[in-house]
Amino acid sequence: MGKVGAFVTDPKAGANCHITLDSGEKILVNHDQGGFKGGTLTIEKVKWMGMSSDRVFTCSLDGPEGKAALARLTQGVAAGSARATPLGAFVEYVKDCKSVDEVTARCVSLLAGR
Repeated sequence: MGKVGAFVTDPKAGANCHITLDSGEKILVNHDQGGFKGGTLTIEKVKWMGMSSDRVFTCSLDGPEGKAALARLTQGVAAGSARATPLGAFVEYVKDCKSVDEVTARCVSLLAGR
């Protein structure tokens, strides 16, 4: 199981969370709005001491695919909890992935409704 870092919230930059996967790869899950709002959620593979990254997944939470994906991830979750936020829902969804490739495949599958 991956190691989940702290949730960091910045009123201007949104919210993010670092995860170290079982493979040793590090990802950054970022929600540009923070909180319960729409916006964009991205997942990036962190490289070279955190100074650069490759985006592996992007989801517009205001579009139909993003709204449907978020609804699936937060179904049955207590309103007002961290898991009910876009950041918390996606962190929970990918934290058990073994590698960045698995994160990407899982997220693409989620958007496709599978």
